[in-house]
Amino acid sequence: MNNLVLAGLVIIFSMIWSSAFIAGAVALDDFDPFTLLAIRFLLSALLMLPVCLISGGFINNRIAISHGLLLGVLNNALYLGLSFAALQTVRPQVVIVIVSCAPLATGLISAWWGVEPLSPIKLLGAALGLVGVVVISGVASGITIDIWGVLMATAGMLAFASGTVFFRGRGTGLPVLQANFWQSIAGTTVLLPIALAFGQPIAMPSTSTMIAVAHLVLVVTIGGMSLWLVLIRISGAATASTYHLLNPFFGVLLAYLVLGESLRTTDFIGAALIVIGLLLTTQERWREKEC
Repeated sequence: MNNLVLAGLVIIFSMIWSSAFIAGAVALDDFDPFTLLAIRFLLSALLMLPVCLISGGFINNRIAISHGLLLGVLNNALYLGLSFAALQTVRPQVVIVIVSCAPLATGLISAWWGVEPLSPIKLLGAALGLVGVVVISGVASGITIDIWGVLMATAGMLAFASGTVFFRGRGTGLPVLQANFWQSIAGTTVLLPIALAFGQPIAMPSTSTMIAVAHLVLVVTIGGMSLWLVLIRISGAATASTYHLLNPFFGVLLAYLVLGESLRTTDFIGAALIVIGLLLTTQERWREKEC
């Protein structure tokens, strides 16, 4: 794939993924995190079902079902469920920094499972990008944080990194939309009982909340997750994971455009460090393509 096309896909993906935090912040005014996620994945599955049925071989593809369900437990239930739960006691900036450690965790897990080698350049690029994330988030402020919230966010990050490596190692031949459908089914199955047991009573949501939920379902879950699985196929698990380093910058930019929050000098410094880290991480793959 042309490098410019890939760069465009990465930017689109990062903006979509980052927009989930903005839409989620709006929707959480009317829903608790688990109810919001259960509704999000249920609606996503219902919308993807007709397309999956038309594609053929849907029900009989046992590999797609088993792998998709496992991905759903790792990506949708554990990663998002634990991350949203952590937001109840830990500042969003801290959760973002923890989740953005995924490139480092993915690289280490990939090397450990023998899926992809971890070169010093890739490790340096991921570490430099992580520094940029810390700069943007402002997490290095010395404020006391809740240890259980940090542990939940860390567990969610490790689940997401494991799902990324698993798809690269065993799921790259799966139909993307079918894998995404079963992910949503798994997310709904795991999170719905939790929402029913611990969630708040559901009231009539506001118009802004309904728009936010529609965005989460159509753009983020169906579009963003499908694009994410495609990027793993194109770039590999370790390299694709580093694309998430762009998310804090786009999150800050979208918060400025949508919510009216201010931009800081550190946002641009952090963005520069992230871009340098991404260039270091991806230069080996580009070099291989040119040879």
